Amino acid sequence: MKSNDFFPRKGRVVYLKDYAGYGQIAIREEIEHNALVRILTIDDVRESATFIEDEKHYDLYFKYTRDLVAPLEKKPDIKDVLLLGGAGFSIPKYIISHYPEVHIDVVELKREMYELAMDYFYLDQLYAEYNLHEDNRMDVYILDANDYIYETKKKYDLIINDAYIGNNMDDDLVKDARVKQMKKLLNPNGVYIINLITAVKGPSSMPGILEWEILKNNYKNTDMFPVKKEAGALEKQNVILTATDGPWVPVR
Repeated sequence: MKSNDFFPRKGRVVYLKDYAGYGQIAIREEIEHNALVRILTIDDVRESATFIEDEKHYDLYFKYTRDLVAPLEKKPDIKDVLLLGGAGFSIPKYIISHYPEVHIDVVELKREMYELAMDYFYLDQLYAEYNLHEDNRMDVYILDANDYIYETKKKYDLIINDAYIGNNMDDDLVKDARVKQMKKLLNPNGVYIINLITAVKGPSSMPGILEWEILKNNYKNTDMFPVKKEAGALEKQNVILTATDGPWVPVR
């Protein structure tokens, strides 16, 4: 962004459109934490974000996304990653730019999301800078993740489940049958990690408790922790769940 660009104190909307069966998609440019950021929302729920500053296009803005990629820092043997839910492609941008030996497959339900990532979230820049049309480091599938996990023959070292539309997760993907199927896609010692919006305690904690029980029934080692440690236990927030049959490496 040029220094002489007009930037309202409350930010500005650069894209706004209603999608049938999806909701109102908006892209806003804001000043937050002394940084210029572009944020994608669905029905006013934050879905993805990117820094606008040139040198930070591939950095991760939301803490929960940094937690989701933490296994890459802890386990250098991770070479093949599956991401369910692309949105603004912040995680693929980070992995491609920071882990040159890693290949990532991205499954995104809506082609519109992929196009918005290209137009507004610097995905086109990533393709050009890392020659992704020629260098086989990222494959994108416009497909329901529930179909992909049964159709693919690939194996992965890390599966990241971040399949959300606004605050609504794809509930089918976290059921026992799907968890069992995704485990079949993991290499030995592979890691499955989920972003789940839930509370830690109280009535709103049920999604997290149920999913943790499913993971414990299917994996030798599991963990669950809230992204915002300062939040109250009854408050719904991003909670990270991890599971593996391999040696446990804490990711928090």
